[in-house]
Amino acid sequence: MKIIIAGAGEVGQHLARILADDRHDVTVIDVDPQNLKQLSLHLDILTIQGSALTISVLNEANVATCDLYIAVTHFPEMNVASAVIAKKLGAPHTIARVRDPELLLEKNQKLFREIGIDSIIYPQALAAQEIATFVERAATRESFDFADGLLSLFVLKVEETAQVVGKYMQEIIPTQEELQKYRVIALKRGFSTIIPKGDDICQPGDILYVVSNRQGVNKMLETFEKKDLAVSQVMILGGSRTGRATAKILQKQFDVKLIEIDPEKAKKLSQQLDNTLVINGDGRSMDLLVEEGIRNTDVFIATTSNAETNILSCYLAKRVGVKRTIAEVENVDYIGLAADMGIDTLINKKTIAANSIHKYTLSNSSDISATRHLTQSDAQVLEIIVHESMKITKATLMETKDFPKDAVIGGVVRGKNAFIPSGKTQIAGGDKVLVFALPAAVNEVKKFFEK
Repeated sequence: MKIIIAGAGEVGQHLARILADDRHDVTVIDVDPQNLKQLSLHLDILTIQGSALTISVLNEANVATCDLYIAVTHFPEMNVASAVIAKKLGAPHTIARVRDPELLLEKNQKLFREIGIDSIIYPQALAAQEIATFVERAATRESFDFADGLLSLFVLKVEETAQVVGKYMQEIIPTQEELQKYRVIALKRGFSTIIPKGDDICQPGDILYVVSNRQGVNKMLETFEKKDLAVSQVMILGGSRTGRATAKILQKQFDVKLIEIDPEKAKKLSQQLDNTLVINGDGRSMDLLVEEGIRNTDVFIATTSNAETNILSCYLAKRVGVKRTIAEVENVDYIGLAADMGIDTLINKKTIAANSIHKYTLSNSSDISATRHLTQSDAQVLEIIVHESMKITKATLMETKDFPKDAVIGGVVRGKNAFIPSGKTQIAGGDKVLVFALPAAVNEVKKFFEK
């Protein structure tokens, strides 16, 4: 696909990397030459300096012949106007990033479609929805559903006291019956993500990526000693857009406290959140957090605009006994550090936004039905619909030659049944498969699923 991205900020840069890695023809427009220089040095893309509101700039980018136009600058009004102009100039599908949650209402989305914007994204709302899902599934660090929930990917951390420490992977899930229900398909150790073999030994601190069908979830949680956490008390630090959107969702189900340092903002939030206790105070103060009941909190969520504050406050929350912590961390350089400090779940808006936008690039690829890039790893998860003409159907998995070693078929949906494949499994037309792949393997994987 030919894709034009207006805006080379954090979201635009991250999106450009993902789409360039997928070998799309990418053009990025931005007024800042430094942002464009950084992108062009590392990616095989075209960059154009100028305003996305300037018709001559859009024509230079050949907007009339593009397949997808994405406006993700820091200015929502510019995104909206630019997407409308791009549509008028011939772009068949346009996406605009906005910052007003009211615009997500169906009646407003309909209005946007009428003026030429096919889709709108609000990263803070996407992040809030993801946070809410992780709070509801508090037994694991993260979890993602695929194939309408028939298969799920769970992210677990191995604690020092876990019984699986020191065991070979083949010992952890010993029976073939269990292997058909759940399996460790990847692990992250330090800065490296690997596809484990049976003789790899589980170590404390490992981050495990486990695929399970519905029947295997309870046994999987038991094996890795992860218990469902009964959540009733939630504390949110920071009344940012993400914090506010998160409170709006969670206040329907839990007792929520939100701490905001700015008095005017706190007052406004108290009027907007009808079932959340809003407290004006400095959440970096442990005395304040203790006074407000952090020791009795089940889940602590830090969504200030400062990544360091979010990481440190979650670390302190863990030290006083909070069972589950979630930190919004926009600086990707801090993600590994935060995970090493014991923070359970990390939220990165640009990754979430990019995942949301990335699905629109699949419209011409009927075989790839969903894709997701993971926060704590460069790995990509692909949900692929199999056709009988594809190379992957010609032999059993153990007999399939040259399948990339940095990728694994983690799950198969056949009819209404979902299972974890073995080497003897032969993928068939009509199957839906879940593939976990490291960046270097993604394009090689796709060759096995070409029609």
